[in-house]
Amino acid sequence: MKVLSYAWYIYDSRLEPFNENYSGGGLVVRNLCNYIGEHHESYLFLGQVIEPELMVDNINIVKTDYDITKKNVKGDNKEYIAYMTDIFEKAVKKIQPDIINFHDYGDLAESIVRHVCPKLNIPYVITCHLYEAKNAEYGGYEDVHKVSKKLLELPNIKIITVSNGMKRKILEDYRDYDETRLVPILNGTDFKADRRNNTLKKKLGIGNKKVLLCVGSIGNRKNQIQLLRVFKQDAILREKVCVIFCGKQAVRSTYNIINEIEKADLMSCMLYAGALQNEEMKDFYSISDALIMPSYAEGLSISALEAIAYGLPIIMYADSECADDLNDPRVTCFADSHSDASMGKAIYEWYEKTWDSEYIKSYSKRFTMDEMAENYLKFYEKILLEA
Repeated sequence: MKVLSYAWYIYDSRLEPFNENYSGGGLVVRNLCNYIGEHHESYLFLGQVIEPELMVDNINIVKTDYDITKKNVKGDNKEYIAYMTDIFEKAVKKIQPDIINFHDYGDLAESIVRHVCPKLNIPYVITCHLYEAKNAEYGGYEDVHKVSKKLLELPNIKIITVSNGMKRKILEDYRDYDETRLVPILNGTDFKADRRNNTLKKKLGIGNKKVLLCVGSIGNRKNQIQLLRVFKQDAILREKVCVIFCGKQAVRSTYNIINEIEKADLMSCMLYAGALQNEEMKDFYSISDALIMPSYAEGLSISALEAIAYGLPIIMYADSECADDLNDPRVTCFADSHSDASMGKAIYEWYEKTWDSEYIKSYSKRFTMDEMAENYLKFYEKILLEA
């Protein structure tokens, strides 16, 4: 089977400029394409910048640098999109893939779906890695919401959701949508949990406090700011718990996490570690006692899957997209609502409970990259049989 995957970006430490944007979504797409390439021909078309043809492990990166003057200019990229649409068509004619998998749906993917796919009549599916709900509780993502709406308006297309909770949220917003067109294939990871005996906790001056790790781009959607409000109001939490934030500053963020920690006078119980690479994260998982996710919107968080591989429990909202698939009370503590009081209550519940880290590690084996890739391949085969 020949599989052509499309992604705006991925994460790979060896591939410029895709070695700068470490994100769960970018990592999972890259790993999926690589696993597919172990058993089939795996091609990857990257949209964000032009690239030469090259092999990255088992992935054939599609050549797009026929014209090296073409650049993606934010806010004025119509010419670039037209160029990349033509190059995608050229790639399809050359590769002759059996199926195309679009990972998320933006302006370029929309152009390709509209102008290339009908003409060449090749089966395709779209994976939705992040769904923007109709009534989001945070601002700055209006364009992403429009993209989600356009995706769901496409006729007769199968959409892969990366969690059961994402399918649930879509059907809550679009009650008449044909649910058989939404196919959950859960995210997986090949992350190896190497517990490290290092002096990081001492180096950071955390003392005997329990550590809550909060991972993800710093901004409105991930909602880290709520934790500052919760801790500002609670002297006991400030005394007994330290929160470590890891992640890059989101472009859409309306606040700077370091400034906010200083303004709230929370330096004794909160710190920002910056944007860390995969191996660096292992040091922080090793000193943590739990992962906390106050995020308003997730797919199926790769950070959560990495954390449970370390035997760490997770604190999240009960209505999170992740909650449907990480719903074991021996693994997860739920905040009943998005209020500060509910989040504070969930933190206390976690703090006072005795957790079985070996059980959580065993639970994490449900979310392997092998299983995820196998489910994608089975779905591709099903689509081809129906075509």
